Amino acid sequence: MDCAKCKGRLLCGRLKCPLIEKFKFLKSIRVDRHIDDPTPPSIFVGRIGYPKVYVGPLIALDVDPVYAESPWLWKNIEEVIKLRVSLLRASKLVRVDLAREPNDFILDIQEAVASIKPVEVEAQIEKVSKKAEFDDVIQPMGYSAIVEKIKLAENPKIPKKVQKIHSDDIKAVEAIKILHDAGFSTYYLQKIFSAGMLGIKEKRKLVPTRWSITAVHSILGENLKKEIVTYDTISEHYLFNYEHFGNHFEIILSPGTYFFQLFELWKRKSFWSPKKDWIGYDNEDVRPKSDYSELGGGYYAARLPVLEHLANIKKQASILVIREIKPEYYAPLGVWVVEEGVRKALKKKPEIFQTFDEALNVAASRIKTDLRLWKNKVSKVTQKSLLSFI
Repeated sequence: MDCAKCKGRLLCGRLKCPLIEKFKFLKSIRVDRHIDDPTPPSIFVGRIGYPKVYVGPLIALDVDPVYAESPWLWKNIEEVIKLRVSLLRASKLVRVDLAREPNDFILDIQEAVASIKPVEVEAQIEKVSKKAEFDDVIQPMGYSAIVEKIKLAENPKIPKKVQKIHSDDIKAVEAIKILHDAGFSTYYLQKIFSAGMLGIKEKRKLVPTRWSITAVHSILGENLKKEIVTYDTISEHYLFNYEHFGNHFEIILSPGTYFFQLFELWKRKSFWSPKKDWIGYDNEDVRPKSDYSELGGGYYAARLPVLEHLANIKKQASILVIREIKPEYYAPLGVWVVEEGVRKALKKKPEIFQTFDEALNVAASRIKTDLRLWKNKVSKVTQKSLLSFI
């Protein structure tokens, strides 16, 4: 099993991922028994032991709570790790179906998470574990702490639109679409979805953070696909590019019926491919994607910003996203790296070409991975996908 394909999902059969484990232990950070600090606001819902999992807010320790939850502003890997490991996971073990009839603990967490500004939280700490949380999907997090009790020390500021959706008895898929259309970010939607605030009331559950991130990306993506296939296609080939955190993106939008494909090029010594170059690929047409992508949550994180872009310009296109991951990407930071990288690429002025091959050649000139390993495969797959619609 290739590590770049598994990305910590333990598809290899191990009980723990050896690559992630080396990042989990932290140097000393002082954690008092009584905490009176702000939550960014944010939440962590674990997945081990599901349907009984650890749930609680992330509490900012000596770090700006707003900046710690603003990935579009972060500058480098060292800064991200420093910011995120300063967030304490204060949690209790609860059943996920407690979201249907929440107790005071869950209600306080839901209110804190739904707030659009940091909320002071008081917590009594019972036990601290000096292990961080690193993952390919979620953002890094610091110490975890078992708490005796948590309560809000001030009133949260919750948007009226969110209050109404929370009180309504509508499906989570519909609720997420309504709030996204109203301008709420994917990061905010992932939090309130994870906190069990959306969906038919009698079916609501707390959703593990890792799952909620990909679920929101997937739900929004499938909704946007239905919208953009009603639009006319673009008339030229557009090439966008961007690079951050050791991740280089080349995005080609071509005339044609909707088709999305992602190539991941993991260079040797990058985090998930320490010993060799690795290439992964997945694709889809307008039909709902039936199976979870073998590229993991990064697939859905790359797809969503492109769909948002096409919906914004009211056009349809065939899409190729190439993500090259370099050795500079030495720690797993979460799929926000992909989402923000693609989103920022699409905000730049594109290069315009008359043919797909011209666009691909220019993209290839900026990618350092051996051309023999990927370019011919991209061309063949793309031509096959385009011909299938003629």
